[in-house]
Amino acid sequence: MTPGVLMPDQTFLIADDHWLVRQGLRQTLTALSDTLKVHEADSFDEVFTLLKRDDISFDLLLIDMSMPGAQPEAAIAHIRETSPAIPVVVISGSDDPVIIRRMIDCGAAGFVAKSAPPSILVSALQLVLAGGIYVPPSALEASAPATTAVLTERQTQVLNMLAEGAPNKVIAARLGLALPTVKIHVAAVLRRLSARNRVEAVQEAMRLGLIEPPRASSLGDAPPGT
Repeated sequence: MTPGVLMPDQTFLIADDHWLVRQGLRQTLTALSDTLKVHEADSFDEVFTLLKRDDISFDLLLIDMSMPGAQPEAAIAHIRETSPAIPVVVISGSDDPVIIRRMIDCGAAGFVAKSAPPSILVSALQLVLAGGIYVPPSALEASAPATTAVLTERQTQVLNMLAEGAPNKVIAARLGLALPTVKIHVAAVLRRLSARNRVEAVQEAMRLGLIEPPRASSLGDAPPGT
C-alpha cells in the first residue's frame, strides 16, 4: 500500500476488545501515513473517556460494535450527540444487511466487515474522511427486509410519539433522552420510512400497519421540529 493515502497529522481512535485486532488495524493504518497518530480503547467506557480529553482531537473513530460497556446503537448515538464532528466507522465480524442499516441509522458514517481486505477498509476511510458514508455493496444489493425488522425498539417508541404529535422536547422528556439524541432517532425513522417529514412518516407507518391511528391527544398541533 502506498504511504500518504490518508491525510497527514490525523488522529484515529481504534476501539476493539481484542488486542490482536487493534494491532492489525494499527499496522494497516500506520503503513499508509508516517504521521498518523493512533490511540486505542478496549471498551465503550474507555472510548467515552478518551473523547472527553481536551488534549486529543480525533479525526475518526474506528469502533467494534460488540465491545463491552454499552449497546452499540446507544453508544453510537451518544458519540454523535457529544462529538458530532467526529465520524464513526463501525467494524464487525457480521455483514448482516439489517445490522449494517441499523448502525448507519444510528449515525455511523461507515460499516466495514472484519473479513474485508485492507484495501476496502482504506477506501471506506477515505470516503468517510471526505464527508461520505460507506455502506458495503452487499448491503446495498440485498433486498430490503420488512420495515418492522429494521426499526429499533427506541425508533418504534419515537415513531409512536410522532403519531401523537409530540414535539422533540416532549419526546426527550418522556423517554429520558437528550434532545440531540431524539433528533437522531427522528431522522433515522424518516430515512427508514422514506419519508420527507413527520406527517409522511406517520402516514407510511400506518399504511404498513406499524402503528395504530393516533387517538385524540392533548398535545394538539405541536410544532413539528421543536
